[in-house]
Amino acid sequence: MKRDFSTLSPRILIAPDKFKGSMTAHEISSILKSEIEKAIPSAKVSCSPLADGGDGSIDILAKHLNLEKIRVKTIDPLGRYLETDYYKNDATAYIELASSSGLVLLHEEERNPFKTSTYGTGLEIKHAIENGVDHIYLFLGGSATNDGGIGIASALGYTFLDNDGNELRPIGSSLSLIGRIIPSQIEHALKSFTLCCDVNNPPTGVNGAASVYAQQKGASKTDIEILDHGMVNLCNQVKLFNSKEVINLIGGGAAGGVPICLVGLLGSTIISGVDLIIKQVNLEDEIENSDFVISGEGRLDKQSLNGKVVSGVARLCKKYKKPLYLTVGKNELDQKSVKDLGVKQIYEIISHAEDIDDAMENGSYYLSKIGREIAQQICRRNL
Repeated sequence: MKRDFSTLSPRILIAPDKFKGSMTAHEISSILKSEIEKAIPSAKVSCSPLADGGDGSIDILAKHLNLEKIRVKTIDPLGRYLETDYYKNDATAYIELASSSGLVLLHEEERNPFKTSTYGTGLEIKHAIENGVDHIYLFLGGSATNDGGIGIASALGYTFLDNDGNELRPIGSSLSLIGRIIPSQIEHALKSFTLCCDVNNPPTGVNGAASVYAQQKGASKTDIEILDHGMVNLCNQVKLFNSKEVINLIGGGAAGGVPICLVGLLGSTIISGVDLIIKQVNLEDEIENSDFVISGEGRLDKQSLNGKVVSGVARLCKKYKKPLYLTVGKNELDQKSVKDLGVKQIYEIISHAEDIDDAMENGSYYLSKIGREIAQQICRRNL
Protein backbone atom coordinates (compact mmCIF):
# COMPACT_ATOMS: atom_id res chain seq x y z
CA MET A 1 0.00 0.00 0.00
CA LYS A 2 1.34 3.40 -0.95
CA ARG A 3 2.07 5.64 2.05
CA ASP A 4 0.61 9.12 2.32
CA PHE A 5 3.40 11.48 3.36
CA SER A 6 1.43 14.68 2.89
CA THR A 7 0.37 15.05 6.52
CA LEU A 8 3.87 14.77 7.98
CA SER A 9 5.68 17.93 9.11
CA PRO A 10 9.03 16.83 10.56
CA ARG A 11 11.69 19.44 11.23
CA ILE A 12 14.72 18.35 9.24
CA LEU A 13 18.17 19.94 9.46
CA ILE A 14 20.69 19.39 6.65
CA ALA A 15 24.24 20.16 7.83
CA PRO A 16 26.93 18.55 5.63
CA ASP A 17 30.56 19.25 4.85
CA LYS A 18 31.69 19.47 1.21
CA PHE A 19 32.46 16.42 -0.92
CA LYS A 20 35.93 17.56 -1.90
CA GLY A 21 36.43 17.69 -5.66
CA SER A 22 32.78 16.92 -6.32
CA MET A 23 30.22 19.16 -4.57
CA THR A 24 30.25 22.07 -2.14
CA ALA A 25 28.40 21.92 1.16
CA HIS A 26 25.89 24.43 -0.23
CA GLU A 27 25.25 22.30 -3.33
CA ILE A 28 24.76 19.18 -1.25
CA SER A 29 22.35 20.96 1.08
CA SER A 30 20.33 22.36 -1.81
CA ILE A 31 19.98 18.98 -3.57
CA LEU A 32 18.91 17.13 -0.43
CA LYS A 33 16.49 19.90 0.56
CA SER A 34 14.85 19.84 -2.86
CA GLU A 35 14.35 16.07 -2.88
CA ILE A 36 13.04 15.91 0.69
CA GLU A 37 10.57 18.72 0.12
CA LYS A 38 9.26 16.96 -2.98
CA ALA A 39 8.75 13.74 -1.04
CA ILE A 40 7.41 15.40 2.14
CA PRO A 41 5.81 18.71 1.08
CA SER A 42 4.88 19.65 4.63
CA ALA A 43 8.37 19.08 6.03
CA LYS A 44 10.16 22.05 7.56
CA VAL A 45 13.63 21.73 6.05
CA SER A 46 16.49 24.03 7.01
CA CYS A 47 20.09 24.01 5.81
CA SER A 48 23.32 24.81 7.61
CA PRO A 49 26.28 23.97 5.35
CA LEU A 50 29.44 23.38 7.37
CA ALA A 51 33.22 23.14 7.14
CA ASP A 52 35.92 21.81 9.44
CA GLY A 53 38.28 24.77 9.58
CA GLY A 54 40.10 23.95 6.36
CA ASP A 55 39.52 25.27 2.85
CA GLY A 56 35.95 26.42 2.30
CA SER A 57 35.48 27.54 5.90
CA ILE A 58 35.32 31.28 5.38
CA ASP A 59 32.73 30.93 2.62
CA ILE A 60 30.50 29.23 5.18
CA LEU A 61 31.12 31.91 7.81
CA ALA A 62 30.71 34.77 5.34
CA LYS A 63 27.09 33.81 4.67
CA HIS A 64 26.26 33.54 8.37
CA LEU A 65 28.18 36.57 9.71
CA ASN A 66 27.62 39.02 6.85
CA LEU A 67 31.35 39.51 6.36
CA GLU A 68 32.92 42.07 4.04
CA LYS A 69 35.03 40.63 1.23
CA ILE A 70 38.47 42.24 0.88
CA ARG A 71 40.39 41.87 -2.39
CA VAL A 72 44.17 41.66 -1.97
CA LYS A 73 47.21 41.30 -4.23
CA THR A 74 49.55 38.53 -3.18
CA ILE A 75 51.48 35.54 -4.58
CA ASP A 76 50.80 31.81 -4.96
CA PRO A 77 52.90 29.00 -3.38
CA LEU A 78 55.52 29.33 -6.13
CA GLY A 79 55.74 33.12 -5.95
CA ARG A 80 53.55 34.00 -8.93
CA TYR A 81 51.27 37.02 -8.83
CA LEU A 82 47.78 36.31 -7.52
CA GLU A 83 44.69 38.20 -6.46
CA THR A 84 42.52 36.61 -3.81
CA ASP A 85 40.11 37.49 -1.01
CA TYR A 86 39.83 37.41 2.73
CA TYR A 87 36.91 38.52 4.85
CA LYS A 88 36.56 41.18 7.50
CA ASN A 89 34.07 42.20 10.16
CA ASP A 90 34.96 45.37 12.08
CA ALA A 91 38.50 44.71 13.38
CA THR A 92 38.43 40.94 12.84
CA ALA A 93 39.78 39.23 9.72
CA TYR A 94 39.02 35.72 8.50
CA ILE A 95 41.75 34.37 6.23
CA GLU A 96 41.97 30.98 4.53
CA LEU A 97 45.51 29.71 4.06
CA ALA A 98 44.54 27.77 0.93
CA SER A 99 43.47 30.95 -0.87
CA SER A 100 47.09 31.85 -1.61
CA SER A 101 49.06 28.83 -0.37
CA GLY A 102 46.73 26.03 -1.44
CA LEU A 103 47.40 22.85 -3.34
CA VAL A 104 44.51 23.70 -5.69
CA LEU A 105 46.57 26.60 -7.06
CA LEU A 106 49.18 24.26 -8.56
CA HIS A 107 49.16 21.79 -11.43
CA GLU A 108 50.13 18.30 -10.34
CA GLU A 109 53.55 18.55 -11.94
CA GLU A 110 54.23 21.78 -10.00
CA ARG A 111 53.75 20.21 -6.58
CA ASN A 112 57.03 20.33 -4.65
CA PRO A 113 57.11 21.11 -0.92
CA PHE A 114 60.83 21.93 -1.17
CA LYS A 115 59.96 24.94 -3.34
CA THR A 116 56.54 26.08 -2.09
CA SER A 117 55.99 28.79 0.51
CA THR A 118 53.26 30.34 2.66
CA TYR A 119 54.67 33.81 1.97
CA GLY A 120 51.51 34.75 0.05
CA THR A 121 49.36 34.02 3.10
CA GLY A 122 51.73 36.21 5.10
CA LEU A 123 51.07 39.07 2.67
CA GLU A 124 47.33 38.65 3.25
CA ILE A 125 47.86 38.79 7.01
CA LYS A 126 50.11 41.85 6.65
CA HIS A 127 47.48 43.59 4.52
CA ALA A 128 44.80 42.93 7.15
CA ILE A 129 47.00 44.28 9.95
CA GLU A 130 47.86 47.41 7.95
CA ASN A 131 44.13 48.00 7.47
CA GLY A 132 43.20 48.10 11.13
CA VAL A 133 42.62 44.45 11.99
CA ASP A 134 43.53 43.40 15.53
CA HIS A 135 41.96 39.89 15.60
CA ILE A 136 42.79 37.26 12.97
CA TYR A 137 41.32 33.83 12.39
CA LEU A 138 43.51 31.83 10.02
CA PHE A 139 41.89 28.67 8.65
CA LEU A 140 44.42 25.94 7.95
CA GLY A 141 44.04 23.09 5.50
CA GLY A 142 44.57 22.34 1.84
CA SER A 143 48.11 23.72 1.81
CA ALA A 144 50.67 23.06 -0.91
CA THR A 145 53.46 23.78 1.54
CA ASN A 146 55.73 22.22 4.13
CA ASP A 147 57.63 25.32 5.22
CA GLY A 148 56.81 25.33 8.94
CA GLY A 149 55.30 28.79 8.58
CA ILE A 150 58.58 30.54 7.74
CA GLY A 151 56.88 32.01 4.65
CA ILE A 152 54.24 33.76 6.74
CA ALA A 153 56.81 34.82 9.33
CA SER A 154 59.08 36.25 6.60
CA ALA A 155 56.23 38.32 5.16
CA LEU A 156 55.72 39.70 8.66
CA GLY A 157 59.34 40.74 9.02
CA TYR A 158 61.22 37.75 10.46
CA THR A 159 64.47 36.71 8.80
CA PHE A 160 65.93 33.21 8.71
CA LEU A 161 69.71 32.85 8.31
CA ASP A 162 71.96 29.87 7.71
CA ASN A 163 75.07 29.17 9.83
CA ASP A 164 77.14 31.49 7.63
CA GLY A 165 74.74 34.42 8.11
CA ASN A 166 73.16 34.19 4.66
CA GLU A 167 69.45 34.93 4.37
CA LEU A 168 67.40 31.90 3.37
CA ARG A 169 64.41 31.77 1.07
CA PRO A 170 61.24 30.94 3.06
CA ILE A 171 60.64 27.54 1.41
CA GLY A 172 60.65 23.93 2.55
CA SER A 173 64.22 23.19 1.45
CA SER A 174 65.54 25.91 3.78
CA LEU A 175 64.23 24.35 7.00
CA SER A 176 67.26 22.13 7.68
CA LEU A 177 69.63 25.04 6.94
CA ILE A 178 68.27 27.52 9.47
CA GLY A 179 70.93 28.50 12.01
CA ARG A 180 69.46 31.71 13.39
CA ILE A 181 66.19 33.63 13.50
CA ILE A 182 66.23 37.45 13.36
CA PRO A 183 63.19 39.09 15.01
CA SER A 184 60.72 41.20 13.06
CA GLN A 185 60.90 44.98 13.17
CA ILE A 186 57.29 45.29 12.00
CA GLU A 187 55.03 46.59 14.75
CA HIS A 188 51.44 45.44 14.92
CA ALA A 189 48.52 45.77 17.31
CA LEU A 190 47.15 42.24 17.10
CA LYS A 191 45.17 41.32 20.20
CA SER A 192 44.71 37.72 19.13
CA PHE A 193 45.82 35.41 16.35
CA THR A 194 43.84 32.19 16.20
CA LEU A 195 44.64 29.16 14.06
CA CYS A 196 41.64 27.01 13.14
CA CYS A 197 42.40 23.45 12.10
CA ASP A 198 40.95 19.96 11.95
CA VAL A 199 43.99 17.79 12.79
CA ASN A 200 45.95 16.92 15.93
CA ASN A 201 49.23 15.93 14.26
CA PRO A 202 52.46 17.12 15.90
CA PRO A 203 55.05 18.96 13.77
CA THR A 204 57.49 16.06 13.42
CA GLY A 205 57.82 12.28 13.53
CA VAL A 206 55.75 9.48 12.04
CA ASN A 207 52.54 11.45 12.58
CA GLY A 208 54.08 14.80 11.71
CA ALA A 209 53.47 17.27 8.93
CA ALA A 210 55.91 15.78 6.42
CA SER A 211 55.31 12.10 7.16
CA VAL A 212 51.53 12.30 6.87
CA TYR A 213 50.86 15.04 4.35
CA ALA A 214 53.95 15.82 2.22
CA GLN A 215 53.49 12.93 -0.23
CA GLN A 216 50.25 14.41 -1.57
CA LYS A 217 52.12 17.69 -2.01
CA GLY A 218 54.69 16.08 -4.31
CA ALA A 219 57.33 14.72 -1.93
CA SER A 220 59.14 11.40 -2.35
CA LYS A 221 60.04 9.12 0.57
CA THR A 222 63.53 10.63 0.69
CA ASP A 223 62.09 14.16 0.47
CA ILE A 224 59.84 13.41 3.44
CA GLU A 225 62.81 12.38 5.59
CA ILE A 226 64.65 15.59 4.69
CA LEU A 227 61.59 17.75 5.36
CA ASP A 228 60.96 16.08 8.72
CA HIS A 229 64.58 16.69 9.71
CA GLY A 230 64.06 20.32 8.71
CA MET A 231 60.97 20.56 10.87
CA VAL A 232 62.95 19.28 13.86
CA ASN A 233 65.61 21.92 13.18
CA LEU A 234 63.01 24.70 12.94
CA CYS A 235 61.43 23.65 16.24
CA ASN A 236 64.88 23.70 17.85
CA GLN A 237 65.64 27.14 16.40
CA VAL A 238 62.34 28.52 17.73
CA LYS A 239 63.27 27.19 21.18
CA LEU A 240 66.69 28.86 20.96
CA PHE A 241 65.05 32.10 19.80
CA ASN A 242 62.56 32.55 22.63
CA SER A 243 62.51 29.35 24.71
CA LYS A 244 59.15 28.33 23.20
CA GLU A 245 58.76 24.54 23.05
CA VAL A 246 56.75 23.57 19.94
CA ILE A 247 58.13 20.20 18.86
CA ASN A 248 55.27 18.32 20.55
CA LEU A 249 52.61 20.94 19.82
CA ILE A 250 49.22 19.28 19.28
CA GLY A 251 48.02 20.41 15.85
CA GLY A 252 51.49 21.73 15.05
CA GLY A 253 51.64 19.56 11.93
CA ALA A 254 48.68 21.26 10.31
CA ALA A 255 49.16 22.94 6.91
CA GLY A 256 52.77 21.86 6.56
CA GLY A 257 53.71 22.82 10.10
CA VAL A 258 52.54 26.44 9.92
CA PRO A 259 51.81 26.53 13.68
CA ILE A 260 55.52 26.06 14.45
CA CYS A 261 56.23 29.68 13.55
CA LEU A 262 52.80 31.11 14.21
CA VAL A 263 52.60 29.73 17.73
CA GLY A 264 56.32 29.78 18.40
CA LEU A 265 57.10 33.27 17.09
CA LEU A 266 53.78 35.11 16.82
CA GLY A 267 51.98 33.77 19.90
CA SER A 268 49.04 32.28 18.05
CA THR A 269 46.66 29.80 19.64
CA ILE A 270 45.18 26.68 18.01
CA ILE A 271 41.49 25.83 18.20
CA SER A 272 39.19 23.30 16.56
CA GLY A 273 37.95 24.79 13.32
CA VAL A 274 34.73 22.79 13.31
CA ASP A 275 33.96 23.83 16.90
CA LEU A 276 34.36 27.49 15.94
CA ILE A 277 32.06 27.12 12.94
CA ILE A 278 29.47 25.16 14.93
CA LYS A 279 29.39 27.99 17.46
CA GLN A 280 29.30 30.79 14.89
CA VAL A 281 26.43 29.28 12.88
CA ASN A 282 24.47 28.46 16.04
CA LEU A 283 24.30 24.79 15.08
CA GLU A 284 23.56 23.51 18.59
CA ASP A 285 20.24 25.36 18.74
CA GLU A 286 19.42 24.19 15.21
CA ILE A 287 19.97 20.56 16.18
CA GLU A 288 18.07 20.89 19.46
CA ASN A 289 15.04 22.21 17.56
CA SER A 290 15.10 19.54 14.83
CA ASP A 291 13.47 16.13 14.60
CA PHE A 292 16.01 14.68 12.15
CA VAL A 293 19.54 15.68 11.18
CA ILE A 294 21.36 14.88 7.93
CA SER A 295 25.12 15.42 7.65
CA GLY A 296 28.00 13.94 5.70
CA GLU A 297 31.31 14.34 3.92
CA GLY A 298 33.14 12.93 0.93
CA ARG A 299 35.03 10.16 2.70
CA LEU A 300 33.96 8.79 6.04
CA ASP A 301 37.04 7.29 7.73
CA LYS A 302 39.01 7.30 10.99
CA GLN A 303 39.90 10.98 10.54
CA SER A 304 36.17 11.75 10.55
CA LEU A 305 36.03 10.79 14.21
CA ASN A 306 38.29 13.64 15.35
CA GLY A 307 37.91 17.29 14.49
CA LYS A 308 35.73 16.83 11.42
CA VAL A 309 32.20 18.00 10.67
CA VAL A 310 30.59 14.58 11.10
CA SER A 311 32.05 14.07 14.58
CA GLY A 312 30.92 17.55 15.67
CA VAL A 313 27.39 17.06 14.40
CA ALA A 314 27.20 13.54 15.85
CA ARG A 315 28.26 14.81 19.27
CA LEU A 316 25.38 17.30 19.35
CA CYS A 317 22.88 14.76 18.01
CA LYS A 318 23.82 12.44 20.86
CA LYS A 319 23.44 15.26 23.36
CA TYR A 320 19.90 16.04 22.21
CA LYS A 321 18.98 12.47 21.22
CA LYS A 322 18.31 13.34 17.57
CA PRO A 323 18.47 10.69 14.82
CA LEU A 324 21.40 11.32 12.50
CA TYR A 325 21.65 10.20 8.86
CA LEU A 326 24.86 10.49 6.88
CA THR A 327 25.28 10.84 3.15
CA VAL A 328 28.87 10.24 2.04
CA GLY A 329 30.89 9.59 -1.05
CA LYS A 330 32.38 6.47 0.50
CA ASN A 331 32.27 4.90 3.95
CA GLU A 332 35.48 3.32 5.25
CA LEU A 333 34.46 3.00 8.91
CA ASP A 334 33.73 -0.35 10.52
CA GLN A 335 30.35 -1.07 12.08
CA LYS A 336 31.57 -0.42 15.62
CA SER A 337 32.86 3.05 14.74
CA VAL A 338 29.58 3.88 13.00
CA LYS A 339 27.64 2.67 16.04
CA ASP A 340 29.86 4.73 18.36
CA LEU A 341 29.07 7.81 16.28
CA GLY A 342 25.38 7.20 16.88
CA VAL A 343 24.45 7.20 13.19
CA LYS A 344 21.08 5.70 12.21
CA GLN A 345 22.03 4.99 8.61
CA ILE A 346 24.74 5.81 6.08
CA TYR A 347 24.00 6.40 2.40
CA GLU A 348 26.97 6.02 0.02
CA ILE A 349 27.20 7.56 -3.43
CA ILE A 350 29.76 4.94 -4.45
CA SER A 351 27.15 2.20 -3.91
CA HIS A 352 25.04 3.78 -6.67
CA ALA A 353 27.87 4.68 -9.05
CA GLU A 354 29.79 2.47 -11.48
CA ASP A 355 33.19 3.55 -10.10
CA ILE A 356 34.92 6.40 -8.28
CA ASP A 357 35.15 8.56 -11.41
CA ASP A 358 31.43 8.17 -12.04
CA ALA A 359 30.73 9.00 -8.39
CA MET A 360 32.81 12.19 -8.57
CA GLU A 361 31.46 13.38 -11.93
CA ASN A 362 27.80 12.53 -11.35
CA GLY A 363 27.59 12.97 -7.61
CA SER A 364 24.64 15.36 -7.78
CA TYR A 365 22.55 12.80 -9.70
CA TYR A 366 23.22 10.04 -7.19
CA LEU A 367 22.75 12.43 -4.28
CA SER A 368 19.25 13.21 -5.56
CA LYS A 369 18.40 9.51 -5.36
CA ILE A 370 19.82 9.37 -1.84
CA GLY A 371 17.70 12.36 -0.87
CA ARG A 372 14.59 10.44 -1.85
CA GLU A 373 15.77 7.40 0.09
CA ILE A 374 16.34 9.45 3.23
CA ALA A 375 12.88 11.02 2.88
CA GLN A 376 11.33 7.55 2.72
CA GLN A 377 13.26 6.47 5.80
CA ILE A 378 12.11 9.55 7.72
CA CYS A 379 8.53 8.84 6.74
CA ARG A 380 8.81 5.24 7.95
CA ARG A 381 9.98 6.50 11.34
CA ASN A 382 7.04 8.92 11.55
CA LEU A 383 4.26 6.52 10.56
